[in-house]
Amino acid sequence: MLQFFGRGSAFQYEQNSAFFTDGDDIILIDCPMSSFHKLIRMNIEQLTESRNVRIIFVLVTHTHADHVSGIATLIQYAYYVWHIPIVIAAPSQEVKDDLRFLFSRLEGCDMAAFHLTTADKLKIWVKDVIPTTHVPGLNGRCFGYNLKIGDASVIYTGDTNTLEPYKQYLTDGGDIYFYTEASAAKSPVHIYLPDELDYLKSLTDKGIKVYLMHLDDEDKAYELIKDTSIMFAPLYM
Repeated sequence: MLQFFGRGSAFQYEQNSAFFTDGDDIILIDCPMSSFHKLIRMNIEQLTESRNVRIIFVLVTHTHADHVSGIATLIQYAYYVWHIPIVIAAPSQEVKDDLRFLFSRLEGCDMAAFHLTTADKLKIWVKDVIPTTHVPGLNGRCFGYNLKIGDASVIYTGDTNTLEPYKQYLTDGGDIYFYTEASAAKSPVHIYLPDELDYLKSLTDKGIKVYLMHLDDEDKAYELIKDTSIMFAPLYM
């Protein structure tokens, strides 16, 4: 299902960023600079069915640097080097306005080099944009996603300090994939894995595939999940 260029938290070497493909389109979920560096080192055309990329989409969860720091450079690289159209999808109009200021005013991107929209316009994949809470400074501007990828339902938390907004999408088993951030260190702005471990195990008992991402300490997280069906988000490279 989703694959990851990185699954680490903000202070890790490879920061959190996922992707999937649909035909000749590549859809990224966030793009830190560490993911941009991976993208330009690879032949991205190998990801698509026809080996010819049509459009690159980037779904943004929130504007912390470990989630958006690579997008402006990706815009410029896609425009000047790859000659591939790029669409940036913000989770809300307010975040869209913030991204426009970031890309056009602060980063100086040519407005002809990208298209900026809101994620609700991408109905082929985006079923719901899910508001959540993370840090006080970004109140009202942090989101996760309920995605439809093929026949599967994919729930992606983004950065969050609560799982409550996502539980309504996790009531049934079936072809459901749940990607949740998880921290081994207790913090008011992230999910503390020991507190949610029993709930996450109950999801796997129902047949829901549970993957951990945005990890601050993989060794500690592994010790907590090693006797369960919970998995780490799969790394592509």
